[in-house]
Amino acid sequence: MKEFLKIFLIVLILDSILTILFLKNTSFWKNEKWEDKSHRIISKVYHHDLKPNVEVYETWGGKLKRKIITNSIGFRDSSKKEILENTEKTRILLIGDSFIEGSGYDYEHTFAGLLENELGNNYEILNSAVESYSPSIYFKKTDFFLSQGYVFDKALVFLDLSDIYDELFIKFDDNQNIISEIPKEKQTLERKIKNKIYSLGWFLRDHTLTFRIMYLISDKTEEIKNYLKLKHKASKSLNRSFFNTSRDDAIFYRMTHIDRGFWTFNEDKYLEVSQGLAQSEKYLKKLFELLNQNKIDSYLIIYPWPAQIQYGDKKHSPFWEKFSKSNNINLINLYDIFKSENNRQFIFDNFIYGDIHWNKKGTLRVFNEIIKKIDF
Repeated sequence: MKEFLKIFLIVLILDSILTILFLKNTSFWKNEKWEDKSHRIISKVYHHDLKPNVEVYETWGGKLKRKIITNSIGFRDSSKKEILENTEKTRILLIGDSFIEGSGYDYEHTFAGLLENELGNNYEILNSAVESYSPSIYFKKTDFFLSQGYVFDKALVFLDLSDIYDELFIKFDDNQNIISEIPKEKQTLERKIKNKIYSLGWFLRDHTLTFRIMYLISDKTEEIKNYLKLKHKASKSLNRSFFNTSRDDAIFYRMTHIDRGFWTFNEDKYLEVSQGLAQSEKYLKKLFELLNQNKIDSYLIIYPWPAQIQYGDKKHSPFWEKFSKSNNINLINLYDIFKSENNRQFIFDNFIYGDIHWNKKGTLRVFNEIIKKIDF
């Protein structure tokens, strides 16, 4: 056993040396799934954020590549511009999650980019949205920048239906800041051991050819297995044989069966997220009270996923319509612009293939409606 371990260690060391010398800086070695994400950082106040003044390329969804540029306060922007606390321009604050950060596309094709291009130099668009945000983060981040002296004229709050699910996992410390990570001293022994194993695995993957090939084989096997399972589910849903079910059939099934969106029409799933809904209501109310106190003209905007287009929505839209009316909040409900006589083709036309986020056409659809609804 000792001899085996000795030989194994020698092989790994030689593998690592040869990898560093000949492979690390080649196109062969690059893998977009494992690219550096150090521009996505932890916030001790509102969980997570983007690093200020970065310009990096980021792969999204395995196929799309986008350039991420942030300004001096860490908001996604068209350039690394300096953002002052106040400005003579009309300042519009965008609040949301991955939909508004701009999943998959360069800035000019996002909602923020389209709005900036439309409104011109008399306006400043500040996009505070970051993927996986939810109402408590919306409130804490907005409150943080207002407390730092930043002034806004309008605020557009895009509430995604996954936000309700995300709220289930938001916890607060004694100072009411959102806990971004469990301190090492409070981690269980099991968690510490798992973290060490993961770190060692990632290190070996990034520094040895042997482990990199093992990871690649594992990833590809998992990808094939997941696609076959997806195709099987799609065939059952369509009452077709597995071999008569096309790739488009499987992908459409995936787009309309993301389980985090089921709560809007499935009673059991709705009960599972009830606490997240209550917490979302609490922090959205606090957010709009904060915006009103600072004399910021504000709007709440809701929209469907492919699942809601296909199966309807008994919970999300009615709940926030009632909430907005009770709290005198300007609501823009975008559900009507996502209606079609041919749901399948409409979804393929307006959403990223295989995903629930808007593509360029879907983003433009949302933008055109917002421009009509709000007096800028």
